[in-house]
Amino acid sequence: MSSLKEAYQSYLANPNASAFAADGSINYITTLTTVHKADAIAKHLEAQQRSLKKKNEKVLSATESDHGLCLEIETTIEFLTGGGAYLPGLDDNFLIDQVVTFPVQWKD
Repeated sequence: MSSLKEAYQSYLANPNASAFAADGSINYITTLTTVHKADAIAKHLEAQQRSLKKKNEKVLSATESDHGLCLEIETTIEFLTGGGAYLPGLDDNFLIDQVVTFPVQWKD
């Protein structure tokens, strides 16, 4: 049986909405944006791909138990047409073609 970390890395390599729990949610703490339910999460992530391009995701550390996983991920994105859920409402002139790297905390 594979670990939760391996399952997550497999998801990163090939994103698929079936990987989400039916009652799951995604939260952007800094902008207070929350998306609930698997279908809505899949649509949200698809829309994000139009606003920004993930250039790299590297797992820096992982803590895993029998029932959960906590990851620290170094994420590099390029803003294409705005800030998406990371920087909503910020003028495109400040963002377009900018590449940023930041840590993301992921908990299952």
